[in-house]
Amino acid sequence: MDHSMLDQYLREINETEAEQLANGENVNDLQFPNWPEDGESYFRMPDTPFFQNGPIHVRKHNRFAPMPPHYHSFIELNYIYSGVCEQQINGETVILREGQVCLLDSEVVHSIEPMGQGDILINIIMKKNTFLSSFLSRFGSRGIVSDFLANAIATNTNHNRYIVFESEQHADLQLFMRHMMCEAFGSRAYAQEMIYNYMMLICTELMRVYTYRTNDEHRQRHSRSDLIQILDYIEKNHQTCTLTELANAFNFNANYLGNLLKKRTGKTFMELVKTQRMIHAAGLLANTEQPVADIAHAVGYQSMGFFYQTFADYYQMTPMAYRNQNQLAE
Repeated sequence: MDHSMLDQYLREINETEAEQLANGENVNDLQFPNWPEDGESYFRMPDTPFFQNGPIHVRKHNRFAPMPPHYHSFIELNYIYSGVCEQQINGETVILREGQVCLLDSEVVHSIEPMGQGDILINIIMKKNTFLSSFLSRFGSRGIVSDFLANAIATNTNHNRYIVFESEQHADLQLFMRHMMCEAFGSRAYAQEMIYNYMMLICTELMRVYTYRTNDEHRQRHSRSDLIQILDYIEKNHQTCTLTELANAFNFNANYLGNLLKKRTGKTFMELVKTQRMIHAAGLLANTEQPVADIAHAVGYQSMGFFYQTFADYYQMTPMAYRNQNQLAE
């Protein structure tokens, strides 16, 4: 299947859509048990229909009828191939535009309003353990921005999180999505392996998309200063950044910003700085021959003793032991 064939396939009205177009009611085409009756609030969607061939399932959302409120144990990534999509996520209205991506945590209650003929939504469904072990584990040690995105989905105990990536201008992401859909809806050999690898590329590309919306109560107060941008500032300036400097850069009161960071990330400002310094130091130890003293200074420490103590507390080994272990592993 090429991109032209994919477009034709996605725009065709399938049997389920024809029925929904005729009566305006959602059809239980996968024979879900416990499908909600009239007046019921929402239902739990089972995993069984989706993972017959592997841990990632790609499907087109059926148009012309509302999808009732539901939740599930798997991670869901919604991609708007064409048109727009209106969803209710935890009671909040979310409008997704063509080319955008919405990443939903497990157990999030959401519903989808009826979609028109030109509105095409792709559901990418992943087992949570696959998402965590295969994707987030590869990004979790890269920096505090990726760490925040990982934790927003992986470890939030309230299970009420979603992230909307405003990715419509990212051409590479659109290309990877189309390639993956050609594998998913085509009949080529090794399709599951290709889908898995395209998902790695897609997740990596999403890490580049820093402009996003979240369902956070403080969002309106932040104006254009997204938390992801604040964390990115810390990443880039971890050697010398102070809370006062950070607050001034984003027009916040320093005490308010410190409390906000703790609430939103689970770490204090100094803990975030230390985390980024340790990540950077570990990378230099594993990938360069720089003396440890130079690395300590490069990441913002003037005291060698304090650097050694901090590194040993963080990684449970000395800097030299870390270097020997990781350079030998390569």
